Amino acid sequence: MKPVDELLKAARVTLTTSSPTTAGEPVPENVTPLELQARRAVRRVFATLKTAFPAWYEKHYGVERAEALARRVWMTAIQELSDEAVNRGLQRMVLECKFPPSPSDFMDLCKRVDDLPTEAQAWDEALRGTYTHKAVRIAAEATSTFDLKSANHNDKALKQRFERNYAIVMRRAQTGQPLEGRIAHGIGHDSMRPREQVQLEYSRKQADELVATLEIPKDPKSCREMLLAKLNIRRDTHV
Repeated sequence: MKPVDELLKAARVTLTTSSPTTAGEPVPENVTPLELQARRAVRRVFATLKTAFPAWYEKHYGVERAEALARRVWMTAIQELSDEAVNRGLQRMVLECKFPPSPSDFMDLCKRVDDLPTEAQAWDEALRGTYTHKAVRIAAEATSTFDLKSANHNDKALKQRFERNYAIVMRRAQTGQPLEGRIAHGIGHDSMRPREQVQLEYSRKQADELVATLEIPKDPKSCREMLLAKLNIRRDTHV
């Protein structure tokens, strides 16, 4: 197999020299921007298939009608993917596939994000407040880092909230969408909790931030030592 850079370069040449409208495809005036993006993605996929697997391509898509019908199937499959995700799939297809992938297999190649923590790993990281991936941090912030800080592994309701948010952010990563962005409130969010409880937690959060800003020790012993030092009071260590 040729080097991936050479194959993708050849695919780009094919794209720039082929007709922009293929039989069976809608013309630009009749489609939305998202459909146009999906149509361009399908053209990149077919150009790469033709370059990487020429004999297979000629056998299955050599007839114009067969190619047009196949393009429709592929467009339905990958229309939710961004250009970034499609390019990720094309790279992996050339590097990893000995045979042309089906649309569903190609979707798996596009959606695979190798450095994403599993759901269980992400939950552990959210509770510790240390994140190995941006997606975990975004999901934790959407859930409430204040609640996570005081929670434990057995907090079922909070875990469900976090898992829902993480699933949304994971899907964004898999489809190549920006990770940042508003996550719609689900059941169990602040809007579903007693107002007094939400206000109390907010006040505690504000107090914690003030203590951190003023660099006030949180444990009683350190706080006492700091106060004595400020008042120039000396206490003997012996009994």
